[in-house]
Amino acid sequence: MREIDDCVKKAHESNRLALAIIGSTARHNNPPSIIGPARESQTFVACFYIVAEREHVKAICEYADGKVDYIFIDAEAKNAEAGDFLAVAKACVLQSEIKAYKGNDITSLACDLLINELVPELKQKKVSIIGAGNLGSKLALTLAERGADVFISRRDQQGTIIAQALNAILPRYSIGRIFNENNIAESVKNADILIGFTQGLPVIDEAAVTTLAKHALIVDGGIGTVKEAAIATARRLAITIIRLDVRIAFSYVIDAMLNTEYFMRHIAGTRVIEGKSYVAGGIIGEKNDIVVADIRKPSEIVGIADGKGGMLPPA
Repeated sequence: MREIDDCVKKAHESNRLALAIIGSTARHNNPPSIIGPARESQTFVACFYIVAEREHVKAICEYADGKVDYIFIDAEAKNAEAGDFLAVAKACVLQSEIKAYKGNDITSLACDLLINELVPELKQKKVSIIGAGNLGSKLALTLAERGADVFISRRDQQGTIIAQALNAILPRYSIGRIFNENNIAESVKNADILIGFTQGLPVIDEAAVTTLAKHALIVDGGIGTVKEAAIATARRLAITIIRLDVRIAFSYVIDAMLNTEYFMRHIAGTRVIEGKSYVAGGIIGEKNDIVVADIRKPSEIVGIADGKGGMLPPA
């Protein structure tokens, strides 16, 4: 597995962490194992895999163990074997640290960030999501929270239940709502944003593109959800069409997980110094404990704990 060796070499040369990231997929037409593009940030260098079977997880983990600093495992059960990936890793990794992440959450965040950049105001905008499974439903809730009217379309009859459930947990004063619409033609009609989240199935056709609102945005989130003729039509109509690139959010989430580990191990905590108790980083102290910003720096006092998670008012 040369990619792991290359990752470790580059990480050491640049004084960064070396990571092996193992993702899973729900796409049945994918090969059982794919080597994805390397991922980097100022903190880490990572080799990336998408696998469908436990045996590939085991092989990667056994080779990477002790070579990389961390092995990240996608914990989402996207297929019959993926739910066991974390357990497989824990059974064979002895030296590297293991962390679990959720790939669909990263994809949903990446899509939301992309839309926020290209269409920052969603109030009273119509969004159509074709393929409202786990991923599409997560995004539907996010976009409705930002004021959009989101129309979801599924192959089965669960859309109504999903829309009702998502609407039930929207903030009380949310303007946006979520609607089920299994008729794709009606779902996309006059939509300002059209998102394809089927499992690589080309469901967005030329007819759908021609009914979108002027200056609409199409996001191919499932990669391969837009037919070739529809892509040509979108270009002809000056409609922006873009393939979702999860790198928008991937490094951010991995860095945040590493930062959380550092925070909990080094900044949060409790100490007793000369008979005085100090707490930091969200630790709920007893009444009259001294709350500091960083447990390593007891002189940076924030306040005095009230014993309930807050602080006593200044004397």
